[in-house]
Amino acid sequence: MTFNAGIFGYGPNPSAALLEDGKIVAVAEEERFNRIKTASTSLPLQSFLYCLKEASIGVDDLAAIGFGWECDRYLKDMPAFYEKSRREYPPKTDDGYNALHEDYLMNLYHPKRIATDFRQGLATSGIYLDPQKIEFLPHHLCHAANAYYCSGFPEASILTIDGSGEEFTTFHWYGKNSEISELKHYCLPHSLGGYYATFTEFLGFRAYMDEGKLMGLSSYGRYSDEIQKKLDQVIPYDRDSGDFTINPYMRYIGNRTYGRRFTDEFVDLFGKPRLRHQPIEDYHRDLAYNVQWRLERIVEAMVRTLIQQTGCPYIAMSGGVVMNCCMNGKIALMPEAKGIYCQPASADNGIALGAAQIMAHRSGVREFEKMTHAYWGPSFTDDEILAAIKEAKLDYSRSENTIEEAAHYIDEGKIIGWFQGRMELGARALGNRSILASPLFPDIKDKLNREVKHREDWRPFCPSFCSDRYLSYFEDGAVDSDYMILAFDVKKEFHDKIPSVVHVDGTARPQTVRKETNPRFYALIEAFGRLSGHPVVVNTSFNVQGEPIVCTPRDAIRCFGGTGIDVLIMNDFILKKPGVS
Repeated sequence: MTFNAGIFGYGPNPSAALLEDGKIVAVAEEERFNRIKTASTSLPLQSFLYCLKEASIGVDDLAAIGFGWECDRYLKDMPAFYEKSRREYPPKTDDGYNALHEDYLMNLYHPKRIATDFRQGLATSGIYLDPQKIEFLPHHLCHAANAYYCSGFPEASILTIDGSGEEFTTFHWYGKNSEISELKHYCLPHSLGGYYATFTEFLGFRAYMDEGKLMGLSSYGRYSDEIQKKLDQVIPYDRDSGDFTINPYMRYIGNRTYGRRFTDEFVDLFGKPRLRHQPIEDYHRDLAYNVQWRLERIVEAMVRTLIQQTGCPYIAMSGGVVMNCCMNGKIALMPEAKGIYCQPASADNGIALGAAQIMAHRSGVREFEKMTHAYWGPSFTDDEILAAIKEAKLDYSRSENTIEEAAHYIDEGKIIGWFQGRMELGARALGNRSILASPLFPDIKDKLNREVKHREDWRPFCPSFCSDRYLSYFEDGAVDSDYMILAFDVKKEFHDKIPSVVHVDGTARPQTVRKETNPRFYALIEAFGRLSGHPVVVNTSFNVQGEPIVCTPRDAIRCFGGTGIDVLIMNDFILKKPGVS
């Protein structure tokens, strides 16, 4: 029995993970503990301590700790890489800003700084770590590991795509018999994640946080030859192979009067950026559509090329760009792909898991447990829940038939907060920290956006289905989707039957709920199905826009009190707003 840990931090979505041999013990994100969305300036101190607590071990029981960023490169390779980039792309004007940013990264990811900061952070809790236990690992290899080892595929064509990990942005890999081999890579400035982040910011959203808004907005737009010609000046690509390049003079080499991730030359081409308070116009919708369309074409071609190279039709994917469920759904439907696994924590919240898996592999582990669910965070006892309720001085009842009561509330059009079991890993609520509602009411989407989530009225919501009825709602070709990370076309006959989970383009991003992995949530959906005729519920994350998903009972009570949620159900405790019978 050997324990290996993984950590990652100082970037969006720091996290920690713990493996016992090849089995996952715990994985959690720092934002859920410190309550700062994405926690991008943090190391995963609280999440690391949680992982140790879950296994009832101390740091001395760990064989090693893998850090999911190859910080040693910042001593020996990155200075030369930056110098080479300056020669290849000489600045037209130079105010020194890019050099300052390079210096910042060189300091931020200096291995001594990471080891010292993490060690000193643990020391404040009375835990003393030998920094020699920390090993720095290639970022994209960690992405590849958490895709391949969690997929259950003995053999896989692996694709990892993000903004950047060190100087790398995209990798083609081949996995077989637990070994991962590199086939091809792309370096900065050629980044699909950077491309998407640039347009996310240009459209008035927050880069590396709101990319899902760009994806959702794209469904409202139309294809445009004119916009595609403009995109040729930003990200030309080969339609057969998927090879692409990025024009850095559009993104960061040059004056940036209007934003951080696009230059004035970019603004000359696309017009002035939308500000957050300004209305979304047809041009913005069309731009989003065409940005998304090009991303999909590039990655589809990459997948086709990768399968041809490896001869393996089973695809495992990870990296921040793989959170794009519209893209993933189209890849799943490709005739070349016989199976697809998209890591539910594809962003950097899954890097710690990959780092732990690499350390386990280095210690001799060759068999890894397939990831069949994402419930790897903290759980809370009835006593802990009751203590939080009494501290808040709220009235409550304790149900002897919670499932049936919850199903009736949903059937009546009530919005419920649903809190049970271990917290999910990743950006999607999967039935343990969820806000639930009936998809049969056409106004539920607007009500959730306006009164609960406090977000844009055009944002879609996802459905959770009982697994045995799921495929009957979707067009041919849809595959199981346990993590809300694949989008498929809903059959037209159901568009007006479950309107609050069908997006404007006729798609939905489903979760298939299995009785064996979440029996309580499955039973709730099944009970609602008996009442409504449709075993499917609206399922959105238990939070408001700009805040992390709730972790503790106290978090849930605060969100319940500050939003339009009608009923809060935590285990078998039920709290109701005034007027709810």
